[in-house]
Amino acid sequence: MKKALLLILGIIAVCFILANMDYLSDFFNTMMTGALVPIIISIILMLARHLVQAQSYDAAFDAVGHPTGFWHNVVLIFSLVFINTFCLFSGATGVAFIIDDAHRQGCDAGQSTGGAILSQIGYFAAVFVISIIGFLTMWISGHTNMVFIVGGLLLAGVLVILSSLFFVGHLRPRLLYRVFMVIERIINRVLKVIKKSLRAGWGRNTAHSFIRTSNLLAGNPKGTLITVMYASFSAILNMACLVAIGYAFGFEHVEALVAAFAVAAISVILSPTPQGVGVVEAMITAILTAYGCSVATAAAIALVYRGIMFWIPFCIGAVLLSQSGFFQSKKTHTAEQKKRDIAWISGTLVMLIGLANVGMSFAPGAFTPYMMLASWIDMSSLLVGVPLIISSIVLMVLAIGLVMRFRTAWALTLGLLVIIGGSEFLFQGTWHVGIVAILLVVWLFWKRDAFDKPLALPHSAPAPDEEADTSEWDDQVRRGREIGEEVLQRSTPEKGFE
Repeated sequence: MKKALLLILGIIAVCFILANMDYLSDFFNTMMTGALVPIIISIILMLARHLVQAQSYDAAFDAVGHPTGFWHNVVLIFSLVFINTFCLFSGATGVAFIIDDAHRQGCDAGQSTGGAILSQIGYFAAVFVISIIGFLTMWISGHTNMVFIVGGLLLAGVLVILSSLFFVGHLRPRLLYRVFMVIERIINRVLKVIKKSLRAGWGRNTAHSFIRTSNLLAGNPKGTLITVMYASFSAILNMACLVAIGYAFGFEHVEALVAAFAVAAISVILSPTPQGVGVVEAMITAILTAYGCSVATAAAIALVYRGIMFWIPFCIGAVLLSQSGFFQSKKTHTAEQKKRDIAWISGTLVMLIGLANVGMSFAPGAFTPYMMLASWIDMSSLLVGVPLIISSIVLMVLAIGLVMRFRTAWALTLGLLVIIGGSEFLFQGTWHVGIVAILLVVWLFWKRDAFDKPLALPHSAPAPDEEADTSEWDDQVRRGREIGEEVLQRSTPEKGFE
C-alpha cells in the first residue's frame, strides 16, 4: 500500500509541476535577469537554511532522549517541504509524518509526539521572533499591516498552546491523563463509524509517555533552548535569502525586505493554498511596493525568492521522499508481501485511468493544465459519453479486484485493456494511449502470479437459530435411538426361558 501511495504522490507531483509550468518558466527567465553573485548566494543560503533546520529537528529529539541523526533529518526536512505542499495550513500532515518517522526510529508515543511538538515550537518561535523584528521595522517606518498583526497574534496563541502541553505534563500530570482520556474517547467515537478503534489504553499510555518526556525536558532546558536557537538561525538564513535576492535586482532597502519576509512567513502559515503559493508572492510584492519599490522589481523579487525557497526544495523533496523511512519496506521481504505490493500498484494504476476519464468527462476544464499528462490515458477519442463513463467505472471496479488479487479481475482487466489499446492503435491512431494500455497489459501479464485468489464467495456459516434447530434435531434422533435400543433389549427373550 505504501508503494502505491508513493506512486500516487509522484503522479500528483508531476501534475502540480505541469499546472505551474508557466510560473516555473517565468521564475527561470526572471532569475536570469538578476545579478549572478547575489543569486548564487541566495541559493547557498537556501541550502544552509534547510541544513540548519535539520539540525534543529535533531536537537529537538535529542532533548527528549532520542537523537535521530543529521542526514536522516536532512531527508526528513526536504520530504516535509514536498508533503506539506499538499496539506492546507502548512503542516498538519507534516507533523503526523514526523511523529510516524520518530516512532519507526524507536521512539515511544510520548517521545515521538514530544519531539515533533518541540520541533514545531522551535519553528513557530523562530517565526515569531522574525515577526517581532518585522513588526518593529514596519511600525517604525509607518507601514503596519493588519493581516500581519492578526497572524502574529494567532502564532503567539499556537505557541502558548503547544508549550502548555509540556508544562501541564510536568506540573499537573493527572490533568494531562484526563485530557488524553477525553481525546481517546472522542477519537474512538469517530472511528466507530468505520468500525475501528484505538488500541486499548492508548490515552493512558500516551499520557504516561508524554509526562515522562515533559519531565525529561524540565531537567534539560538547555536542549529546548538549543532547538529554538537552531530554528531561529534557520529563519534568519531564510530572511537573508530574500535580502540577497533584493540586492540581485538592485533593491537595497533592507528594512523593506525584512518586513516583507516577516509578512511572508505569517502568510505561509495562514494561507489556504499549499505552502502559500500565490499568496506569499502577492504579499511580498505589496509590502515592497509600499516601501517605494517598483511593481516590476517587487514582482521579480517575490517570484525568484519563492522559486528558490520553495520550488527547488520541493523538487529535492520529491526525489528524497522515497528514501524516507515511511516508504521503506520491512526487513523481511516475503513472497506474500511482494504480491500485495504488486496488487496495490496495479490496482492504483488502473484506478487512476478510470478516475481520470470520469473526471475529464464531467469537468474537462479542470484537467486543462494537466493535458500533457492526461492525454496519455484519455479514452475519449475511442469512447464518448455514456460508453466512456461505463468503461471507466468498470476499470475502477476491476482495480478494486486487482487490489484484492482476484484472478478473474486480472483476466477481465487484461482483456479490456487489450481491446482499448488495440482499438486506439487500429481505429483511432492515438498511438500514445495505445502504448500506455499495452504497457500496462505487459506489466499485468508479467506479474500474473500475484493475482492468485479465486473469485468465490466464502461459505456462509449457519445462523444461530439454524445451529440451535440442528442441534435439537440431533438430540431427538439420539434419544430416539436410545429408546429403540432399550425396547429391543426388553423384548428379546432371555436365555433358558423356554
